[in-house]
Amino acid sequence: MNEIYPVRPISNASATRTDGFNIDLRQQIRVLWRRRFLVFAVAGGVFIATWLFLMLLTPIYAGMASVMIDTRKTRVLDLKEVITTSQPQLTTVLSEVEVIRSRNVAERVAASLDLYKDPEFNPSLRPAKSGVAAALNSLMSWLSAPKQQDLGPEEAERAMRAGVVTTLVGRVTAVPVPQSMVINVSVRSEDAAKAAQLTNALAEQYVLDQLNSKFEATRSASVWLNQRLEDLRNAVAQSERAVAQYRGSSGLIDSKGVLPTHQQLAELNTQLIQTQGRRSELQAKVARLETLIRSNRGAEAADEMIESPLIQRLREQETTLMREISDMSTRYGDMHPKMIKGVAELNELRAKINVEISKLSQGIHNEYNVVRARESALLDRIRQLEGTVKEQNRSEVHLRELEREAQANRILYENFLSRFKETSEQEQVQQPDARIISRAVRPYSPAFPRKGLIQLAMTVVGLLLGTILALVLERLDNTFRTREELEDVTGLPAIGMIPFVDKKPVAKYLIDRPTSAFAEALRGLWISLCHSDPNSSPRVVAITSSFPGEGKSMTALSLARTVALLGSRVVLVDCDLRRSSVAKLLEIQPEHCLDDVLGGKVELRAAVLRDQSSDLDILPARNMDRAPLDMLNSAVMENLLHTLRGIYDLVILDCPPVIPVAEAQVLGRLADKTVFCVLWDQTPREAVVNALRQLRDVQVSLAGAMLTKVHLKKHARYGYGDIGYYYGRYKGYYAD
Repeated sequence: MNEIYPVRPISNASATRTDGFNIDLRQQIRVLWRRRFLVFAVAGGVFIATWLFLMLLTPIYAGMASVMIDTRKTRVLDLKEVITTSQPQLTTVLSEVEVIRSRNVAERVAASLDLYKDPEFNPSLRPAKSGVAAALNSLMSWLSAPKQQDLGPEEAERAMRAGVVTTLVGRVTAVPVPQSMVINVSVRSEDAAKAAQLTNALAEQYVLDQLNSKFEATRSASVWLNQRLEDLRNAVAQSERAVAQYRGSSGLIDSKGVLPTHQQLAELNTQLIQTQGRRSELQAKVARLETLIRSNRGAEAADEMIESPLIQRLREQETTLMREISDMSTRYGDMHPKMIKGVAELNELRAKINVEISKLSQGIHNEYNVVRARESALLDRIRQLEGTVKEQNRSEVHLRELEREAQANRILYENFLSRFKETSEQEQVQQPDARIISRAVRPYSPAFPRKGLIQLAMTVVGLLLGTILALVLERLDNTFRTREELEDVTGLPAIGMIPFVDKKPVAKYLIDRPTSAFAEALRGLWISLCHSDPNSSPRVVAITSSFPGEGKSMTALSLARTVALLGSRVVLVDCDLRRSSVAKLLEIQPEHCLDDVLGGKVELRAAVLRDQSSDLDILPARNMDRAPLDMLNSAVMENLLHTLRGIYDLVILDCPPVIPVAEAQVLGRLADKTVFCVLWDQTPREAVVNALRQLRDVQVSLAGAMLTKVHLKKHARYGYGDIGYYYGRYKGYYAD
């Protein structure tokens, strides 16, 4: 469905405020008139501050002397350096300017002229004053320096001298003459003769300072290098001692590159391997022996596992006795006394063999246990040594760090020793690098202040500052306050301004106050929507905004109630499945919601609720854990809207905001018209432009834009001539 309003290009949100070639003079005058108190306050403040400041000022005189910088080196053996003319060097001149303004030169001047006893430079010698000037001077003194009565005599003297020098430094001016090596020196004073005297003294002390600084520089460098060498020598010795001490305390004394703990660990590992081999051998014997004994093959165990001379002899006797018994059994029979004696001797011999086998088997078990205990002891000792080795490895890291530090100190010491020798050999005859070419004379007119000119200039400056501040504050306001601004920036018709309601609950305000400005604005919004298309009134209207909290849900609910109270069949569908608001505004807890209908869980009539106060039907929603875009951008949603078209005269969709989520673009395409809400004096213009661009990219049919939560009293004070201004001015027509 095409829009009745022509689509204008979206204006640049910042260009509307900052385009200097399309300045509306009347608008600028209105801005200055609205902020006239700010302009006059700034101008008045500047005027009063300037007047008070000028009244407190004392006339100041300035002497003027000229000093020329001469950077030529005078050496008797080099004639070229004597006659060569130095070239102007800006960096050299600027450096000498800072020397002239230094505290060192100022201290020499103060000492030569005894400025510490001059009341102009020593405030403690001035007579007591009364009035505003005295109060301001006391305040400045209290803020800038500690109270001398809190200091000792020596500290108070030093503080006094430092204050005199600081005052003198603040009155010194040194300006280089362009394209030359000349510096104009000036010192300000309340007395004209003293100004000339101070200027000449400053120039003289600067020349003397040039000469003294060269001698002091060489001496200071030699002293400093000597002290630094002593410190570095001690640092080298200390770092080397630290290496030796740490090596001894950490047990890192190596023998041919190998630490003792490493040797012990290697030996213990060798012993452990041997012990484990012996333990495996004994373990195999014990297992074989126990197997044979359990299988009643003890004799075989003795033959296979045990090598004992005694058992071998007993075994030979057993063999001989068994042979004799075999002969007697064939000769005498089993009951013969010799046969019985032979059998008894055989049993006794076998008993001895079994006893001996048991002793030897127990010996094998004992040896096996001893070997296992030795293996366990070796493992414990190896673990201890491994912990010691790890600790020593960490200690070696720190040791190497100490060694590197000692090496660095040694290299630094050697470098400084070489530099000290070079500095001691480079002393030469010094001379000053500056001379006075013009001395100061007594000035006859004050250099400062020029009261009339300053007062006039500062008054004009105050007016300009106030004007600029007012315009800047207005230009920095990047929100919407009028329907004209909204139309200029968005290119859409402004179809409504909804007043701000400060009474709670807001959702019931329309029902309780049907003749209020709030209700009248909603009826006007509905009329604008009805005429937004010349062919037919929209049946499905989507309401959205740039961000949450701009009043779109309250607008959707209030508009739906307004149309329902006019006698139409209206349904409000809460399509914000991320942050549903309609149920909260109505203070209801629905059993079934929009997602149940779209998911096929319930029928449409089971989820629709009736608002008894306005006969409005509501299809609520609940917050979903997953993204609802696929559910809203489906054929099921289109079929649902088609069904609602057949039942109701108007379907209002409370959509999510455009910028955070993408659902509003999908729902806008399904609706006949879309209304865009903008929060009055809050929503940034760039956000509105970006949101509308997203909607237009998907061919959403926009009915227009509207301002929500308009503060009528504030709006009326701005002097705009739109409908919001008359809402506030003619509020007697409404029952608020």
